[in-house]
Amino acid sequence: MIPIRPLKRESALRYGAYYASRLLPHPVLRSGVITAIRTCVTLMHGAAAAEGAEAQSALRTLRETGMTPITSPLDPAQIDEVLSFLKTAPVAQGAPGQPVTASSQGVASAVYDVPTILACPHLLRAMNDPAMLQIAAGFLGCKPTISGVGLRWSFAHGGKADSEVQRFHRDMEDWKILRMFIYLTDVASDGGPHQFVAKSHKTAGRFRIRPYTDEYIERRFGRDKVMTISGPKGTAFVGDMWGVHRGLPPLQRPRLLFSCTYTMTATPIYRYEPVQMAQSHLYDGYTNRLLIR
Repeated sequence: MIPIRPLKRESALRYGAYYASRLLPHPVLRSGVITAIRTCVTLMHGAAAAEGAEAQSALRTLRETGMTPITSPLDPAQIDEVLSFLKTAPVAQGAPGQPVTASSQGVASAVYDVPTILACPHLLRAMNDPAMLQIAAGFLGCKPTISGVGLRWSFAHGGKADSEVQRFHRDMEDWKILRMFIYLTDVASDGGPHQFVAKSHKTAGRFRIRPYTDEYIERRFGRDKVMTISGPKGTAFVGDMWGVHRGLPPLQRPRLLFSCTYTMTATPIYRYEPVQMAQSHLYDGYTNRLLIR
């Protein structure tokens, strides 16, 4: 979780860049700006790394469908270490200052802050997985920037959506957004699986940010286009966040989801406070500049 920058006079230009993105909701119109940004990034910071066979395969599916499974950067033993760490780690939202586990009661959701996520074993390495960075570079067309990271518990709460991310929506905080998701718990149909509307990333959005209803999705895209991603802990996938998506509210079992966001530049509305890390030299300084130092 990265905090939103307060809307003040000194942040007016940043918010102007954010609203400029929202004013161009059609992919064709957005493509010109995206090309200009990626060209500038390449001129200033060098070309993106060459794509391996795994990245090329993932990119073909990603470009066609908008979402694709990937090989998980975390193995089961590493995920167990993550869960062990979180047993005593405080959360920032949901139950502030208190540890949360799968058996916690009276909590709808719980979100961790960036320092806690970075201190958690294996997550920073997963964000910088070489195959994942190749996919991000190929998708963005330039050297990627890690501009967001999230770690969130979602609990059964009457089956009702309690946040915008649990309703169909597009992410509009930047011009081009790729997000990696990893389930850190088993996720079946009753555990709040992620849903993505296939090929919706090729369609126009709308000026106002408001959720899409199920009826609208069925009418415009068809029920058969809604992909539901279930799987055991360690299931990993990436998505073009211009596409329509949501995380269903869990009905029975809680879900712990790790996500990492890759963009061409820093996201204008977020307030970044890089964390001092002892092993920051092991990771690309440009790609990780917003989160670690």
